Amino acid sequence: MDAMTAPAILADQLAERGLHVTNRGDHTVTVINPLRPHVGETVTDQGGRYITDYGYAIGVHGDEQATADRVAYLLGLPRPRLPRQPTHPEVAA
Repeated sequence: MDAMTAPAILADQLAERGLHVTNRGDHTVTVINPLRPHVGETVTDQGGRYITDYGYAIGVHGDEQATADRVAYLLGLPRPRLPRQPTHPEVAA
């Protein structure tokens, strides 16, 4: 197994969501919404937390998946639609 740093794991998670990611060193990534190229954010790893350029703590090490979800939401990336579940399964039949 490759020894990946937490920011590298976050970068992979962000890319999986369709965001454009540029590594800016060992501790910083720049993220851009490809649907709105003027919308982006820089996320820096500071002491086990992920901090945006505006100073918001957006996640922590070990929770890169949820952090990537938050960054995607912050950048306005559309969320995938989930199939609608019936509220009363017995009525759906």
